[in-house]
Amino acid sequence: MRRSERRDTGYAFPVSRALLGGRTLLRTWLAAGALALGYGLVGSGCTPVTPVTPVTEPVVTGGEIDGPEKAEQAWRAERIAEYEPIWNEETGPDGDPFAAGLAAYGLASATLDPAWANQAIDAFDKVLDSDPGSALARAWRGSAHALMARDYPVKGLWQIVPGPGFVRLYHVKAAFSDLDSAVGAAPDDPVIRLIRGSTWLAMPPIFGSREEGLADFGTLRAWTRDPDSNPDHADLLRSRSWREEYHLARARAMEEIAEHEDALRSWRRLSEVTDNPTLQELAKWHRISLGASR
Repeated sequence: MRRSERRDTGYAFPVSRALLGGRTLLRTWLAAGALALGYGLVGSGCTPVTPVTPVTEPVVTGGEIDGPEKAEQAWRAERIAEYEPIWNEETGPDGDPFAAGLAAYGLASATLDPAWANQAIDAFDKVLDSDPGSALARAWRGSAHALMARDYPVKGLWQIVPGPGFVRLYHVKAAFSDLDSAVGAAPDDPVIRLIRGSTWLAMPPIFGSREEGLADFGTLRAWTRDPDSNPDHADLLRSRSWREEYHLARARAMEEIAEHEDALRSWRRLSEVTDNPTLQELAKWHRISLGASR
């Protein structure tokens, strides 16, 4: 994808390949005893802040993908191989901060490294400094804040200590602010709606974002079924790349909130619209894990 296309559509690094790839906010935060006493959840001890790690490509052992874990590893490895060279290009002297932010966002997801989420936030800050009205950059920055909250390296009861313990709360608040502002500025933009809906459904239910996330996906379903109902974005909504992204995002989101029939339908639809072999394997193994024969 050309640099101009990355900026114009914001579609080079779709949100379901990032926020909902690998671990999700809910699983990660519960496993870490997230927000501990502050929100009535159970702490898991007082392990200090853990160091961030550099980009490391996940290793897929063996030749054939024979289960969901290997399928996820292969998908993450493919994303890293795609994002790293773009990051290197777009952080050069002639680079585009918007494209750099998208690359850092994708790497934050694939590596679960909060240092990349921070790079994404910094890059989108630069975009918004020069173009405060960019709803797309604001949406991506909001979702990057959610990634930062997901992966910030502090565990257990350290999360309620003033200072490092409230970093996650700051990023959650920033995510809500940016994403709601972005949708308010561009309510008919499918990419912005998909970013917010996916982010909200990945949040723990205690934040009260589930109903709004489901409403966003309801709007997106209507637009995807009838692109002419959103004439300003009808061409995008008819494209295979959009349908691939939408069904991937919906499948992951619905599986996360235990709407398994909806998730299974979306994984099946994804298999029908994508020509990416790695993504087809991912969809196949998720269907199997949800009880389908293949």
